[in-house]
Amino acid sequence: MPKMYTAMMAITIAAAGSALCLNPSVAAEAGASSIEASGQMSANHGPLRLLDVQPSAGFEQEIANRIQINTILTALRQTDTGIDQQRDQDLFDAVAAKIDAIPRTKDFLEKRDNAALVAFYETRNFQTAWFDNGEWTDHARKLVFALSRADRDGLDPADYQTPSLALSRQAGSANEDIAQADIALSLALTRYTRHAYAGRIDPRSFPKKAVTIKPHYPDSIAALDKILVSSAPVETLRSYNPQHQGFLALRKEYNRLRFAGKKDQTPPVPSGKSLKVGMSDERVPLIWRKLGETAPSDNPTLYSEALAGKIETYQAKHGLIADGIVGNATLRVMNDDRKELISDLIANLERWRWLPRDLGDFHVMVNIPTFHVQVVEQDKAIHETRVVVGKSQHKTPIFSDQMEYLVVNPYWNVPRSIASNELLPKIKSDPSAFFSKTNYQVLASVKGRTQIIDPSKLDWEKVDATQVRLRQMPGTRNALGNIKFMFPNQHAVYLHDTPSRSLFNRDYRAFSHGCVRVHEPMEFAEVILSRTKGWNAARVKKMIGGNERRVNLANKIPVHLAYFTTWMSDDGVLQVRSDIYGHNERTKKALGL
Repeated sequence: MPKMYTAMMAITIAAAGSALCLNPSVAAEAGASSIEASGQMSANHGPLRLLDVQPSAGFEQEIANRIQINTILTALRQTDTGIDQQRDQDLFDAVAAKIDAIPRTKDFLEKRDNAALVAFYETRNFQTAWFDNGEWTDHARKLVFALSRADRDGLDPADYQTPSLALSRQAGSANEDIAQADIALSLALTRYTRHAYAGRIDPRSFPKKAVTIKPHYPDSIAALDKILVSSAPVETLRSYNPQHQGFLALRKEYNRLRFAGKKDQTPPVPSGKSLKVGMSDERVPLIWRKLGETAPSDNPTLYSEALAGKIETYQAKHGLIADGIVGNATLRVMNDDRKELISDLIANLERWRWLPRDLGDFHVMVNIPTFHVQVVEQDKAIHETRVVVGKSQHKTPIFSDQMEYLVVNPYWNVPRSIASNELLPKIKSDPSAFFSKTNYQVLASVKGRTQIIDPSKLDWEKVDATQVRLRQMPGTRNALGNIKFMFPNQHAVYLHDTPSRSLFNRDYRAFSHGCVRVHEPMEFAEVILSRTKGWNAARVKKMIGGNERRVNLANKIPVHLAYFTTWMSDDGVLQVRSDIYGHNERTKKALGL
């Protein structure tokens, strides 16, 4: 410490002592102690000695402590810590200015993302999240790289534009640019977590009668906070994708296909009419080549029984319906049309994101394109059976709900659309014959009360579907069979029995008006009732033939009516089914595939 500075400090401390109302001897003592502690002046020549003042012991230690603190502060001022607090504050001010300048938007999702950014930075007092001392953090660098590989999850990296990692205070980047980069990365992470969690397209963009799923968006502010403090930020980021076994298995196959080498070098089989036994087609020799064989020389273009048998084996091996018919799905696999398959997988991964994150430890899953229903417990199917779903003009809707009760010997309350379009024309042609053979009742409101009306007393030429209600009484001819499984919903759709058993023998089973007909309803009921004490299928069977009875379930069971045209079987084979309602093509189009 320079001598002049030491002397001045001694005088300053002495003056400070006077200012604090210390007596003159204490003030002088303070100056003397300072000089002695500095080692720059002898006790005989200090100002205290010149004033002939004797210091007291108590204040001597107090002043020594003050000098030590002052020495430490001086040393800190002379030490380069590498931290420029003013520059950091300027950077935080730049963040605040950028946040304040976020433009307003009418788009709901953009508005939601922007609101999350504002709240996220406000709670941080506008400190940067991904820069420390003006430099990118290790977390940030890992996350930027992860976002560039968003296609691993069936997402589009172009949706998550990230700033340059070359931005740096040391490189001379402006505070405004660093602030903008920090916010840009936060926005990219917000958008990724939303897409991974809820999907890139809004399911409500589909017709309301076909899809009634309300998107379940993540808490974007919590997501940013969680990623920021995570010890494994990339894993935390990707965890916003569904964790259902079906999604994970399909994503794994999707990535395998993306990087698999193309092995088949034979010419592709052109598309055309589905090939069945007995048809002749110029494509038949190519199909033989796809199977690794040569077409018979006597009639090479004939689609024979022998070829159909080989196609059935091929279809079963590749997860296709083994019907021996060469249609578009079979040709897609046979031609190794990887690009088309990959886009199909992306569309199916997207629809997995529409499902609730918690499907339920015990739940029912109907996959419409496969015409099957499963009861799933702890991620394992414990029961599966065939179903009949809605026709293309009466699509079974996609949605989730909860099964609450069963109805034995159900009435069928005919939906107004079916009554108007299908039943009323038959009634009007011959009312007497219709009601004598079909077991229907007519109900109407009379003086504010719903009553059963004698159909013979109505002038059916003047009746329309708004004036009466038709219902079919319980019995062997009832369209709902002996039992229905209720999960009340806006579509009036449910699972039920049916007297039309022959339809279950067909591979294509889209014949209903939207409800789901179950092939083995009593076996299904046995599994459903397994968690309701005192009830089983045997007890239900004893009730058949009587009046309508309701059986409440002890616990509500989640029901998911889903639409997957591709999925992985338990033995690891990619399964491919027809897009019976066109939902898959519509999904791909919305995704730009």
